[in-house]
Formats: sequence, structure tokens, C-alpha cells
Amino acid sequence: MHANVHADRNEWRLPPDDTLQVGDTKAKKEVGDEEVSTPDRERRDATALCIFTISSRGMSVKHIEVAHSHARGNSDSEFIELLHGGEKTGNNKQEGGVKATLNSERHRKISCRQCGITHDGKKCEELALHEDEGHNWWSIIFSLLVIGLVISGIVAAIFLVGYVDELLYWHGQRMQLNEFMQISQDELTTSRLPSSWISSTHFVFQADDGSLSILDTSKNFSITILVTNNILKQNDVRSYQCSKDLSYVLLQYDLEPIFLFQVFRQSFTSHYAIYDVSKDRKIPVRLESSPRAREETLQFVGWLGDTTSLLIVFNNDIYYRSSPTDETDVRITYTGQPDIVYNGIPDWLYQGNYIVISQPQKCGIVKHPQFPKDVLQSPEALWSSHDGTHLLYATFNDSEVGILNFPWFQTGSSLATGKTGQGPPSFPDSRTVRYPTPGSMNPTVQLWVVDISNLTNLEHHRVMPPKALVGQDYYLTSAGWIGQKNTQVSVVWINRAQNLSIVSACLAPNWTCIETHAERALEKAWLDIQEHPMFSPDGDSFLMLAPVKEGSRETYTHIKHVTVTQQHIAVLSHGKHEVSKILSWDTVSHKIYYLATEENKPGQRHLYVVRDPSTDDPRRVESHCITCDLGDVLWSSRFFVRELHPLQCSGSRCVAFVQCKTIQLIDKVSPRSDSSNSSFYVLHCEGPGLPLAAMHNAITHKVAQILYDMRPKKWPTLEKYAMPKKKSFEVPLPQGSRAQVQLLLPPSWREELRDAAYPVLVEVNGRPGSKSVTEQFKVDWGTYMSSHCDVVYVKLDVRGARGQSDRAIYRQLGGVEVQDQVTVLEHLLEKHKYLDKTRVGLWGWGYGGYVTAMVLGLGNQQKVFKCGIAVSPITDWLYYNSAFTEKILGLPTENFKAYVEADATQRAKNIPKKSFFLMHGLADLTAPYQHGVALARALTKENVLFRYQSYADEGHELKGVRQHVYLSMQTFFEECLNLDTDEKMKEREDAKKEEAKK
Repeated sequence: MHANVHADRNEWRLPPDDTLQVGDTKAKKEVGDEEVSTPDRERRDATALCIFTISSRGMSVKHIEVAHSHARGNSDSEFIELLHGGEKTGNNKQEGGVKATLNSERHRKISCRQCGITHDGKKCEELALHEDEGHNWWSIIFSLLVIGLVISGIVAAIFLVGYVDELLYWHGQRMQLNEFMQISQDELTTSRLPSSWISSTHFVFQADDGSLSILDTSKNFSITILVTNNILKQNDVRSYQCSKDLSYVLLQYDLEPIFLFQVFRQSFTSHYAIYDVSKDRKIPVRLESSPRAREETLQFVGWLGDTTSLLIVFNNDIYYRSSPTDETDVRITYTGQPDIVYNGIPDWLYQGNYIVISQPQKCGIVKHPQFPKDVLQSPEALWSSHDGTHLLYATFNDSEVGILNFPWFQTGSSLATGKTGQGPPSFPDSRTVRYPTPGSMNPTVQLWVVDISNLTNLEHHRVMPPKALVGQDYYLTSAGWIGQKNTQVSVVWINRAQNLSIVSACLAPNWTCIETHAERALEKAWLDIQEHPMFSPDGDSFLMLAPVKEGSRETYTHIKHVTVTQQHIAVLSHGKHEVSKILSWDTVSHKIYYLATEENKPGQRHLYVVRDPSTDDPRRVESHCITCDLGDVLWSSRFFVRELHPLQCSGSRCVAFVQCKTIQLIDKVSPRSDSSNSSFYVLHCEGPGLPLAAMHNAITHKVAQILYDMRPKKWPTLEKYAMPKKKSFEVPLPQGSRAQVQLLLPPSWREELRDAAYPVLVEVNGRPGSKSVTEQFKVDWGTYMSSHCDVVYVKLDVRGARGQSDRAIYRQLGGVEVQDQVTVLEHLLEKHKYLDKTRVGLWGWGYGGYVTAMVLGLGNQQKVFKCGIAVSPITDWLYYNSAFTEKILGLPTENFKAYVEADATQRAKNIPKKSFFLMHGLADLTAPYQHGVALARALTKENVLFRYQSYADEGHELKGVRQHVYLSMQTFFEECLNLDTDEKMKEREDAKKEEAKK
């Protein structure tokens, strides 16, 4: 028989089948005077035992059991009392406690099943309640002394040992810097070669074994190898292009990638080779005039439309080659000049600021995402017709653009070839680049069309911009051919202020452009550069991305459908989420596939489908998210069970296929040729777990074929490390905005560790249009610092980031996006007690370095951040590039006050001493080294002590010295934030061993 105790109600109850009930002593009669109303008068006695447990937070009643013994004897009775605090009164009352009065012949022994005490007391010490009801004061005093000694020992242990790793448990070992560098350089975190549909049934992708393979959906998903992994590895292939007939594969590779990273961007040159699939041989691509013993470094090589003819760009001029085996070249342009005139490739301003965006990807042409940071690829500014008879190309003229000089220390270096000379010069050399600044002359751009079907008489026709742009500065943003007749091209222009974008149609034979659609920026905003519009086969309508107002203040990027002849505009996607890419337009089934964030989850990207307005059905159909609820479909797929490798792990350390949130790219949805054939699309998942990809049926969305799965191969590499836990949420900002926050919680963090105090390291970006908080899988420096140094690593997206309001930063920089960093951190420190308020640092690269300097420059206005690091920062916007600066701040002549207020050097006097670390590459052309020097000079003038490191011949990314950069940053934060170092951990371990010996 059992009884339950509710200590807070001072109540003790027996089960319902028992008649004896003892309640609150203040509300009941004295037990001694109470009759036991039970038909079984033979039930004479019971013994009761209270079992108490001591937790780390104090004493509490856990359980009470009443053990019954049925003893028969005389009717003499005496009291057996269970005392729990309080004092005994004259009438057997127990104030504030529990007293049970039971009939018994004499005192009974307490029986305990938990500690092995039996009824006869032979196997353990007998505990009896004697008739003498006085307290055993000596036992109570002794117990209190023991408890006090135990608590004192715990406090002393925590004080002496501290909150160290040895007191906690986590899976795996802490990551070391050299291990992190190896992982970051491994294919585990670098981009795979992208995939592409070659036809409606053939799909090219890089398989798990690293080979370039082709999948045929018409032959039961058979897979054939095009190029082996050995060839790709030997040549360090960075990109490829398949010919339409799959007989050749054009490979782009670099023999000296580190040197090329040091050179400014428009000098990117690569080695190219053509792989003959049938003959299994590699044919190097070199110009006819080049020595055969030397591989030529070229600016661009690509297929001419759907043919096997080649286009080559060398020394800023375009060449034509009829076939891969042909050794003769035809020169298309003759006006190219190094660093001044560029034909077929953009100059520094267009290339460095992503102004030119190529036309939508054609079948067989495979490229990395536009201008990626970590891939060697030269973007092109030429577009060929499908049949290869006509070429559209751009010419950029920088003759009026200002010149930027920067030092070059590499001994005897040559910018063109990268080869060293005979010996070091007496003094450093210098290099120049045409660099337009706000209010100065911009490069001019012209578009040309040439008919290359008649190579003996090439005629170049200039494509004229629409009348609305005549006589003013403008940028070319994208271009492409419309239809199959080679008589019409589409060009998108934007004015210099970047608040007016014009989509134009240019017709042969005079190629004058006529405005078909104009997009104007909303109030207090600018227009972002978008991809080229996607035209229907007949060219009568197109799809484009444009800002759409949702609600009273907020704007989001959505899909617009524009009918050229009727000038009708329809917005197809809606909601408070951002559309990032239009993937495919199936004009047969009238479906549009696109990538977009999920509402209230801007860190995720999902695949959506919506119907176009061309159908006769008048009903409006809302967009549908295909991958938001893809789990049920995938679990029911036999391919998931049969081909996906299961992983024996749990929690956040293992992400199942059905949990994938981020989609990188869908190349194309194959159109259905008839009702019996199915269309397929390829879903690349890049997070939150290791990347994988599968081909899905476009109707049922079930998995048809697994293309690659990096988890089985790469998970064992990561499993041995103690990886941080990711946590994302929102934080309120002024004016109704909400910041996106992501925490990387260190391996030792536990929810129950309420009194822990972890140092905080914040990575700031803040660049307008950027995105830091995503669900994409990556192992970056934040991952390493959280694993190695036990810090809480914070990433933020505040006002001005992609998906956030642009109005707050329009015509002003260094204002709200800087204050938002402080506001968010104050909120986090107040809400999350495990964040150490005394150890908070921040750092940023490029624009993030600028924000870091501005935050520390707040001085006494912020008491959150203790120190910070600015890597390659922007400091004075008068010396940044014109395209980015003018669209936000306007021209200096119109808004000079904003330029002065945004100058980071103006806040140098407020930066605390010994709290700032400045790093910069002397060959940086994104944020030229003058920015770092100007800030260093201002700090010196104000007698502010700071740390400064510069790197010779290194560009903005500091690729050649990245490990030294990370080591320097880690050392600085270890000193500033008092982080755990390898030496400190070893010292504590040695101290523990010495203490154990004593």
C-alpha cells in the first residue's frame, strides 16, 4: 500500500481503498481521538517511512511509502509518529508537519525496501521510534555539519577548477587551425562543378566519385562518365562547358591560382583545353600565333551557340575558331587595349560590382553562380545566337576613368604572365588600374552585333540605347537574343543613379532599341541589378524580378509577367518573402518554377511553382512551395530507402534528407514532349546538412534518382570534431523591423547551464543587399572559433540586408546598420544569461570592417563591445567605387554632408586604446589600401594605440596569407576576451595533476 505526499499542501493521502486518512493537522481532529471507520477491525498497525533526497539545489520530499504489517496482538496502543519539522504539542499535535497515530502493541521498526531494510532488521541497522518523543539533537547537528562540509567542498572545487572543459562533456575533439584550413580547402566545403540539362533527357553532373557524368532519363536513368575524376583533378578544373552533341567538353583550369588571385580582377586569365570524349584526349586551346610549346593563358573561351565552334578572348579582343581541331583563328575585333578598351569581357567596374549579368543559362553552357568569390572564372560580355551565325558583344572604354596606383613588391613580376625575372629590383614596382570614384568619369559602354557567317566581310552594327537614356550616363546590366530568327535582341539598361531600369527590344537591321518596359524605384530606394528577363519562345512576353510593395512600408522582390504587345503587367508571386531566382518557365503546362525564401524564415530557400497568366483559366492560382513539405513525399520514395546512406547519429549532428532547407540551383525543368513522358528537375540541397542532390519527378515530386550524397564520404571527417550547435531567431528593431540572428553555440554549451558565462564574438557584414544568416551548410572561421575557443559566435542581418528595408539607409551609410549591431547585442546579453557581458568582441571584412570601425567609434555611446578587428575595411566613401556608392549616397555634389558623416576616420578619436586591430592588403582593389592607411593615420593623429598589419601583393580576399590572418585574429581575441588557449588548457591540466598528487 502506498501513499503520496504533496509537501506544498501539507497533505498526506492513502490510496482510496484504505480508510485511514490524515490531512492538514490544523483542519482535522487529533488522530488519537479519531475512530478508524473500517469494517476490518483486524487491521491494527502500519509503519511509515519517508524517503528524502538531496538535490544540488536543496532538500525536497520526493516520495513517501507506507509499509503495512499485519500483526495481531492485544488492544494496547501507542503512538508511532512520523516527524517532519515543527514541534510536538501536548495533545499529540504536530504543527507544520505530519503525524500518523496508529494502533500497535509496542514500537515498530521502520522497514525500507530502497535501502534493504527488512521487517526483522537483521540485514541493516534498526531504526525505531521510541516512546521517548524528544528530538535527537546530536544527530541533527551532525547531519547539518556533514551537509555544510559537502556544500563547501563543491564551492571550493568550482572556485579552484573554474568553469573548464573537464567538468563538461561533449562529443568529439576541438578543431585546430591547421585542421580547419584543411577542411576549408577540401571539396567538403568548396563548390562542386555545377550541373546542367543538355537536352530534355540528358543531364550532366559531377558524381560522388568526382567524375563528370551524364544521366539519361529515357534509358532508365543510366549514367555514363564523360570526364574521369583523374583528368579533372590533374588539371584543377574550375569550370566546364559541354558541346550540344556531347562530343567535346571544354575545361577551364589554372596552373597558378594563388598568383591570379593577387592580380586585379579584369586580368583573370585561365588555361583552357578541349576534351575529346570519343578519343579520350585533351587538346590545349592556344591562339594560332602562340608557340606550340607553351599553353596560352586566355581571358575567355566558350562555344559559339549550339555549335562546336569556339569564341576566344585574348588581350581584350575576340577571336573565332571554326572547330576544336582547327588551328586557324579569325580575329573579330581589333580595338582592344590593355587596361583601357575591353571587347567581350567587362572592365574592373562592371566585373567588380556585378553590373553585367549573362543571359539565362543555355543548354550545355555551365557556369558557377555569377562572380563567386572562391572560383577562378572570368565573366564574359558576349552573347551568341543559338545557330552560331551572329554575335552580340559589349565594348567598355576606360580612357577617361581615373587611375589608381598601388605598390607591387613581387620580384620581377609580370602582370600578364606571372613569371619572375632575373633578380629583385632596387625598389618596389607599381601597378595601375582604372578606378572610378563617386562623381568622377565612368567607363562608357557600347553594344555591337556582328554577322560571323560571312568571315571575309565582317560588319559590326552598333545597338543604340533607348531615347530615354540618350545624353546621360548609364550602365548595361544584361542582354540576350530573343527567338530563333536572329533578328531581335533584348537589352536591359539602368541609369547612373540606379533608380530607373529599362528593358528594351532592339530589331534588325538598324538595331535601335525601343523601350518595352520601365521599372522605377520606389520612394527612398534604389533598384538592385537582377538577372536578364526570361522570354517566351515567341518573344511576346517575359518574366522579370522587380520590387513589389507588400503592406504600407515593406517591399520584397517578386516575379512580374510583362506582355510586350498589350503592355500588361501582372505580379505572379506575393507575400513577405524574397524571390531570389526564376529557374524555369514551362510554357506548355504554364508553370513557373522559382527559388524564394519562406515567410518568416529568410535564412531558407525553397522551390516554388506558380501558374503563368497565359492560360485561359481565369482563376488566380497562388504559388505553391514544393520543398517546404517535401518530407512525406521523400519518405514514401523507394529511392530514399534504397539508395540514401543512413547515418548512425542523432540530433543536430545529423541532418536527414527530408530536413534539407536550402536549395542552391535548379538548372531547368524539361518540357514534356507528350502526356506519357514525365518531366524532371534536379534539387540541389546545400543545408543545413552536408550537400546532396537528387532528380525529382516534376509531377509527383518524388525522388527518381540520387545524383550525389556527400554525407557518407565526408561525415566521418566532421564527426571526430566537436562542432557548434546552430540556433536562429529574430530580434525586434526600431520602426517595426526585425533582425535575423544566428548563434553558433560552443560544444560545451548546455541548456541547463544557466550560470555559465561564454565569451561572445560577433561577425558583422551590414553591406546593403547582403545575407549572413542562412541555413546553408558551411565550415567557416566562426565554426572553428566556436569549436576551438568555446565562444558563442553571432551572425546578424540588420536593416539594409537582403529582405530587410532599404529605406533606413537610403542616402546615409554608417547610421542605422551600425546602431542595430549595438541594439541587437544589448537585447541578446539581457535575454541570454549565458553570454558574458564583459567579453564581447566583433569583427568584419570589407563593409563589415567599416561597420566594426564605426561601432567602436561610437565611444561612450556603446558599452557592449570590448574590441574589434577590421579586415580590408572601407573608410572614406569618396574613394570607393562609383557604382555602389552613388546608388545609396548619391553624388557628392548633391549629398556631401552624408559622405562626411559616413567617414570612419571622423570617429577615430572615439575608438578605445588597444581595442582595435586593422588588417589590409596592399593590392586590394575592392577597398583600396588607401582606406586602411587613412584610418591608421587618423588613429595615429589622435594618439590611439592600435594594432596594424599589411600584406604585400595581396588583394581583398587575402588568399595567399589566409592562415596567417586567421591566426592573428585568434591571438588578438584570445588576449582581448581572455579566451581559453591551448597553453591555458595545458596549464590547468598540469595544475590538476599536481593538486591530485598533494
